[in-house]
Amino acid sequence: MLAVLRSRLQSALFVLPLALVGCNGCKRDRPYVPYAVGDAPSAVPDAGIVEAPPAASTGASAAEPSLVAPPNATRWRIEDLELVAPPERELVLALVRDFDGDGKKDALAVVRSIAPAPDPAAKVKPVRARDETVPAAAAELVYYSGASPTRPTPIASAPPPRVDPSCTPVARLERVGPRSAFAELGTSCTRGASARALFVVRLAKEPAVAFDLAIADPAGAPRLAIDVDGADRDRDGIDDVTMRVTIEGGSPPFEPGPRLSAKLAFFDRPAGPSRDPDEPEASLRAIAAQATAKASKAKDAPQVPVLVQQMRSLHRAMCLEGGAPRLSKLRGGGGAVSCGASKPLEDAGVAEVRAFVTMGDALRALAASDAAQLPPATKTSAKSTEIATLLNQVAPIVQARSARVAGVTVASSRAAHPEWGPLAFEPSGMLLVRSASGVSRVDPDSGESAESDVQPWGLQVFAPDGKSRWLEAYHACEGVALRATFAPVGEGETDMKDVLLPVPPPLGSRCAGGRGEAAKAIPIAWSARGLEALVAGQPLLIRPEASHASILASPLGEAPPPGSPRSPGGRALAVATPQGVLVKATRASRLRAPELEPYEDLRHCTTNDDATRVACVKRGKVVVASFDPSP
Repeated sequence: MLAVLRSRLQSALFVLPLALVGCNGCKRDRPYVPYAVGDAPSAVPDAGIVEAPPAASTGASAAEPSLVAPPNATRWRIEDLELVAPPERELVLALVRDFDGDGKKDALAVVRSIAPAPDPAAKVKPVRARDETVPAAAAELVYYSGASPTRPTPIASAPPPRVDPSCTPVARLERVGPRSAFAELGTSCTRGASARALFVVRLAKEPAVAFDLAIADPAGAPRLAIDVDGADRDRDGIDDVTMRVTIEGGSPPFEPGPRLSAKLAFFDRPAGPSRDPDEPEASLRAIAAQATAKASKAKDAPQVPVLVQQMRSLHRAMCLEGGAPRLSKLRGGGGAVSCGASKPLEDAGVAEVRAFVTMGDALRALAASDAAQLPPATKTSAKSTEIATLLNQVAPIVQARSARVAGVTVASSRAAHPEWGPLAFEPSGMLLVRSASGVSRVDPDSGESAESDVQPWGLQVFAPDGKSRWLEAYHACEGVALRATFAPVGEGETDMKDVLLPVPPPLGSRCAGGRGEAAKAIPIAWSARGLEALVAGQPLLIRPEASHASILASPLGEAPPPGSPRSPGGRALAVATPQGVLVKATRASRLRAPELEPYEDLRHCTTNDDATRVACVKRGKVVVASFDPSP
């Protein structure tokens, strides 16, 4: 039932794959709008920009912009050349030169469809959002030969425009090399996903597309801009393609990220474009170096997680290995660009761990360590040692004084889905265990158990007023943010609500289908101030009634319900991690014991108020450990 309901919800949130198609039902998109007709250059501050290093070639020059046609031009005289638009088209942009060397001016131009004139006799109908009667503005790239200027040859077409008044056409045309031009065509929408296409045209007697890409702009994704340089990098007399991919900003619930740039470079070969293996690694290395330089400074460390997140978003946009690429090839094999494993991603991940250690945030340092060396990042022994050293600074390892398996079994959990656990310490220090037959009281010192008169508590996560419940957290496969799903209680559960979380999906994670993948979610407490929870290791405060979520800098101190990882008095927290059980009170420690291994199998950990005992569920068994916290 849950899968069916979520499928209905995601039909409105689904982001189309990287293809030249439109989009319906999208929200909150703020995509980058490349130079459009009538736009003036926007001033972008240089603060915080990390640019890609210079190209390893000579002869690079600034792009030559195109000429802008007069409004509604179907005929356009430029010097001694008169361009005539194809039927039902208007001229938008043009580059005029003698491209074929015959002594006559030629033109490469952008044309687009003309909206039909309104019928004065027709009844005027107000334009509504998603009104299917709003005319589209499909764009094409055409070539005019000086020998026959009235017969343009089609070169390429823009993605089919989305029919929505929130969308505007994007048209950009530049000469980027001695023998090449660059065009960007498509649509930019303020209310959802949009699609663009990039074409590099080889200028010759018979111009042809030498390189092209589809560009997808998911709703809420940071703005993505692309500039092209056609310099001959390998000096073989043929213009090559160097793309500078720039990402900046972003939509709530994230902080706006800094402006970052990286390069993708391709050599023009007879068999098709061949990627230069030096990029984007050289570009990403410069960004990782900046993150590393900031991570150890108390003043700069808070900037590092945002910087690293934006770097990963840039990699995800460019590369197949990122899991949700926004760039994909149209020709020459199709699919996204493969960039291989990345050492700078590992370096940036370690910098993020160091930054959280500098800030004294053990919980997020451990979460960052789990992600630092996941593919497509490399995993080197030197960096693994560095991570271990950093974690020991913020959460030292302590060995349990004693550990035992209690003689009580519990039902298996729902894996990653949020639910209250079956364990709860009492203020007296005794452990309550909820099983199928009731609630038992376990003595942590002896392991002996006895039935109690405590009423079993519910496992589902309900709001304080009982009107809604938390169903799941998941990755919707669009590569932007994780989501939390809430459903009303009573009279069916069809009106579900998704709340965007300030947690990016893991880099390299690919969804198997369009229905999304569950993320690990642990409820901590739910009060009038909101739901405290851990999602993918990140401490969050979620307010579903306001569709708002934020990173929780410090616990709210609300009294937890039974089954919470928080101690009964709210002073300590226990969470299972791959490096042991993180026990966080005044200080943080990582508890280890042979009886708790492997730590990946632990679920529903909790602790007592003085953080000297921990209980976890391991494969249906209850393990209780006692230890001395680190000084």
